[in-house]
Amino acid sequence: MSRQRTRIFGPAVEKLAESSGGRLTLVSPVRGSEEEALMFHTRFYLDFVKSASEVGTGYLDYGDTPCFKGVYEASLYPVGSTLNGLKLILKGEFDHFFNPVGGLHHARRDRAGGFCVFNDAAVAASWLLENGTSRLAYVDIDAHHGDGVFYSFESEPRVIIGDIHEDGRFLYPGTGSESETGMGEAEGTKLNIPLAPRSGDEEFKRAFDRVEAFVRGFEPEFILFQCGADCLEGDPITQLRYTAAAHQYATAKLHELAHEVCKGRILAMGGGGYDPTNVSEAWSAVAKGLAGMGPESVE
Repeated sequence: MSRQRTRIFGPAVEKLAESSGGRLTLVSPVRGSEEEALMFHTRFYLDFVKSASEVGTGYLDYGDTPCFKGVYEASLYPVGSTLNGLKLILKGEFDHFFNPVGGLHHARRDRAGGFCVFNDAAVAASWLLENGTSRLAYVDIDAHHGDGVFYSFESEPRVIIGDIHEDGRFLYPGTGSESETGMGEAEGTKLNIPLAPRSGDEEFKRAFDRVEAFVRGFEPEFILFQCGADCLEGDPITQLRYTAAAHQYATAKLHELAHEVCKGRILAMGGGGYDPTNVSEAWSAVAKGLAGMGPESVE
């Protein structure tokens, strides 16, 4: 087992880091560059966001993603922070990295969506592919289907996707059916598992066991983990009923898998979550899991 130190940042985990005995380390957010965003997004879209950011009113899409002055600059921070974590892992400075404000998985190459302006997860995937990664796993447990990542890499056989989400017949963005398994050469490299509303921890664990076995079969070189907290019971915009034990379970499984097949390389990103208590509990579970800490090791 390689060293268990994990770089993270964000107020939700500051107290946890302070009491972790040095196994969790905070790192300041990093603003991404225009060139980094262009690894995934189109020039036209970046120019559109930049212009809208100067005006600061209205929406960047059809009514979900609000515009405000400075939205362009603010939205580059998830991109830069996720890429910073990725590079620190690849340099061998840390096994894992957790960017709580990342995981903005709805943004497409040329448009915003679902509160997401720039898709840091897709930028990270693009960076890894351009720098020689031949098998990349993207695992998404947010209540919403990660459509911005899924459809952007639907035909890319080097990207293995396992996505557990509330059934799209009941929740935005309405996509992610089990029949969607990849296109062309990538057919069979994608796994969507839609769950019925009110599904809880037991349904999640059964689904995640399928994801874990699916990902393991491809022996990825790097794992991107979108760990949205909006699937916990009480979230105001979703209908799933997990507890933070679901995040603890998923992280422990991926942590073990990563140390078996890809030198422990996991980059986690927060994703959605609209109940503050749920977010704190879920992401604390993720941070503990990445650092190899048991659920009771830090109060």
